[in-house]
Amino acid sequence: MNALPDSPDVPTSPGATRAPAGPPPLAPPGPIAQSVAIGFRTVYIATALLLLVWLASNVREIASDSQAVVRRFGRIVRSQEAGLLIAWPRPIEEVQLLPGPERQLSQQVPALPAPTEKSAALIGPGPGGPGSPLPANAEAYLTGDGNAVLLDATLVYRINDPVAYSLEESHVPAALERLFHASAVQVAAGRNLNDFLVVPDDVQQASESHPVMALRAEVRNTLLQSVNARLQALSAAGTPLGVDVERIDMTPLLPPEAKAAFDAVLVAAQAADRGVATARTDAERRRQGANQLSERLISSAQATAKEMVSSATVATSTILPLEHEETALTRSSLLLNQYRARVSDIMNRVGAVTLVDPKSGARFLMPGKMLAPTQAAAPSTDQTPPAPTILMPAPASAPLEITPSGIQQ
Repeated sequence: MNALPDSPDVPTSPGATRAPAGPPPLAPPGPIAQSVAIGFRTVYIATALLLLVWLASNVREIASDSQAVVRRFGRIVRSQEAGLLIAWPRPIEEVQLLPGPERQLSQQVPALPAPTEKSAALIGPGPGGPGSPLPANAEAYLTGDGNAVLLDATLVYRINDPVAYSLEESHVPAALERLFHASAVQVAAGRNLNDFLVVPDDVQQASESHPVMALRAEVRNTLLQSVNARLQALSAAGTPLGVDVERIDMTPLLPPEAKAAFDAVLVAAQAADRGVATARTDAERRRQGANQLSERLISSAQATAKEMVSSATVATSTILPLEHEETALTRSSLLLNQYRARVSDIMNRVGAVTLVDPKSGARFLMPGKMLAPTQAAAPSTDQTPPAPTILMPAPASAPLEITPSGIQQ
């Protein structure tokens, strides 16, 4: 077995080419070196990924109801509404998210501490407590007519300047409270109690001059304009708050002692109104009843009159033609015929007939009462027996004539 030439000192065959001399090749890395190399590569990749994440940390989407303010090293550089926001990562730039300009925020105005004991007694025990009927944020204000009214208000506002709001964000609630209190004092001093509440004595007058809802809306609008005017004054002075009040939800109340008195007056006024309404209803019912009775009486009288006219027409139907008869002989014959037709009925109803010669001069005593001609048709209400009536026949020398109305001398 021939040995391989491992070193330059080993002779080679005559025809072989000799290898050039140089440094020996490096030995392959061991397992430890390989592990370290893999670890460094992993760190490099992780660092690169973290760098990318850090660079993209302030790339975000702004919602439609929000807006953003970008600060670079604490100084505000720009603001942006809804959309994609690209900014340098922190701590180079910081992004502050704020409500959008169309989004409404609300803040309830708390009550100020009572300055004196008399003011505290006017409101009563702690508003909002277990023994108090008032809300926790009810505040007393003096009206122009010398009365007191309690207001529980909530401000609804929106952000119209995000840069100014971002700078004054911590001072906005307190500033809005002070502005509302100042505006409420001014508005209440120029208004009457009836402009805030419906006082029972003036309910009808208020409903006739201005609707109640219009009065309340007018007070709220005046108060809203006063608060916004003060906000604009702050902006003109160089200290804007970046907000604009959209609406004031206000609930007016009466002090507890005054409320009991007003409630009693209101109950009395309602009772009086009910009494007046009942009286008007009774009067209207009686008027309608009287009208109906009058119509019935008129209808009955008209029907009776028509019936009497018809009866008279029938009763005189046989006599009326005599008026139109011009011949005396014919008239006498017609009268005689009517006399005969009528006297037969009379004789049938008579029980006994006594004939007396008118020339004899005899007189008769008949039961009955002598009446004057004007009283003959009046009915008698006397229940006593009738007195005798003296009938005196006419003298024999006076002729008698039979007519349709009777026997005439």
